Amino acid sequence: MTDNERPNINQKQGVINKCPACGGPLTAFAARCDLCGHELAGVSASRAVTDLVQKFSDLEGSLAASGLSGKKLETELIARRARLIRDFPIPNAREDLQSLIYFIHPKIQDNIKPDPNAEDWRVKFKEVLNLAKNAYKGDAKTRQEFEDIERSLNVSLTGVLQNRAKRSPLIAAGVGLVAVLVVAGVIGTQWEGWKLRQCEEKYAQGVAAEKIRLEGISAAATTKLQAKDYTGAQATLNDLRWEYQEACKSDDTAQQKSAWETKRQELVAMVKKAEDAVLEQQREAAQREADQQRLEAEREAAQKQEAVDREAAQKRAAAERAEARRVADAERELTDKARQRAARRTSGE
Repeated sequence: MTDNERPNINQKQGVINKCPACGGPLTAFAARCDLCGHELAGVSASRAVTDLVQKFSDLEGSLAASGLSGKKLETELIARRARLIRDFPIPNAREDLQSLIYFIHPKIQDNIKPDPNAEDWRVKFKEVLNLAKNAYKGDAKTRQEFEDIERSLNVSLTGVLQNRAKRSPLIAAGVGLVAVLVVAGVIGTQWEGWKLRQCEEKYAQGVAAEKIRLEGISAAATTKLQAKDYTGAQATLNDLRWEYQEACKSDDTAQQKSAWETKRQELVAMVKKAEDAVLEQQREAAQREADQQRLEAEREAAQKQEAVDREAAQKRAAAERAEARRVADAERELTDKARQRAARRTSGE
């Protein structure tokens, strides 16, 4: 193997972003080139960010169309956004992870008008950041940038409040109050998160048990169907309904109910079709038996009539022979009498 053919052990896979102005390498989250100062713009959003923004847009449209308005609309929108943020699947692609970090980062910084779902964004941001650090585990420089961002977020709120507190005793009191509220909020968020995790774990176990129960009912109905016990199969299928539910998984419960109701109706239709087919076979068999009995009755009647006709013919033939003998006997008798008279006349002469 030549030197040109040897693989470069230092070669790394991946795309190295370069500045379009000077060609220098760009860091993972650079807004401008470190070498020439060229401002980077025109970067398209990843599909993950686009999908998330579209989900928010669809959510706002559906709630507006539902007739909600004012405070009720705002409250429901915040709650629905929290669920979307919490349940939104995190992609594995490094570019998507970077785009999500860009997208979420401003929403959890200290702003004049903070995002109403800042805590939900913060939880999701930690998940994305952890995955990003793992995705860039071979890139020490980018991982360092991630850790710097994480540290800046951890100290940003504290630093702002401390600086304000130094300038005003009232602010200092406010800082204490805010700190208490923050701690209470964090505890509340953690408590809600813990309750949600407990509910989700319980739901996962309950779903597994419910599926086993329903699959057992489905198997029992199938066995009765194969045994042609259609009444028993129909009665068994009446119990093939999803019953388990948890408040934290109302949407999933509705989907499970719909899916199992569809399956139940399919099995009911299958049992009905099989039962109708057997009834049709029984009707056809009964009709064939009735036709066979009718043919046998007609054949028996024909045989009886034939025997009657044959007997009548035999009687007529016997009567005709008897009549012929009688006539013959009468003719002989007349002939004999005529001979006797002729013989007497001859003897008298």
